Amino acid sequence: MNYNEEQRAIIRRMGDISARIRETAAAHAVAQAEEAQHLIDAITALTNAMNRSAEMHRLATEHGDAFREFLDTL
Repeated sequence: MNYNEEQRAIIRRMGDISARIRETAAAHAVAQAEEAQHLIDAITALTNAMNRSAEMHRLATEHGDAFREFLDTL
């Protein structure tokens, strides 16, 4: 099929846009993978903080129980 100059220009432009689409998709895939790692790190940090908080609560409750036991001896 023979294309005129206007059609060839549009085809070239479409090719350029297709290349930019592929480049953008590849960059987005890399960024998404990095963001996923940041999300995993944030979830891990939150989980660790919650575990430390639960441990402090357990120790504070244990301390309160011991203090009440002490008061009962007075």
